[in-house]
Amino acid sequence: MRPPARTALATLAFLGFAVAAAGCSGGDGPETYRLPERPVRDNERALPYREVRDGQVMFAALGLSSGLTTITGSHADLPSRLGGFVRVRMLAENGYATFHKVNLDRQLLVVAGGRTFTPDVNAMRVKRQPTEIELGSHDRMEFDLMYDVPKDARIRALRLYAAPTDGLGIELPNDPGVELPLG
Repeated sequence: MRPPARTALATLAFLGFAVAAAGCSGGDGPETYRLPERPVRDNERALPYREVRDGQVMFAALGLSSGLTTITGSHADLPSRLGGFVRVRMLAENGYATFHKVNLDRQLLVVAGGRTFTPDVNAMRVKRQPTEIELGSHDRMEFDLMYDVPKDARIRALRLYAAPTDGLGIELPNDPGVELPLG
């Protein structure tokens, strides 16, 4: 038989461990991933984290670079034709239970006055960015969107299109897209 002091001490130690373990589980909310922070790239500013959804695909803009007069890649330098490049670091997450393709050529940059710009295919190629992504079920991916805009353009938002589908994976017609503020 254990002495009473040892039993009480063992019970207190067990309770302390149980309380500490419960505190590490996230409390009342769901458990979350802990991802390390990382520095922004040269000439980039971090954006406030905002999510928007088109169907079951979530988008967030993570960083913004503007006024880039030349894009430099491993195989080419590309000067801006209109005044300056805008680079938006994006995050997309597939909430569908199947693969889902997103055509990045459809993602529009909206400037003051409502004018829109499509991604510059040559800038995307120089920076070796995809023009289409295929996300696995519940996968997420980061990528850049590159736009060539007039030098005086004031960047307002992105209009994003994920080609939402129904429960059978059939694309829904007339996707209005979603708008994500960039300020």
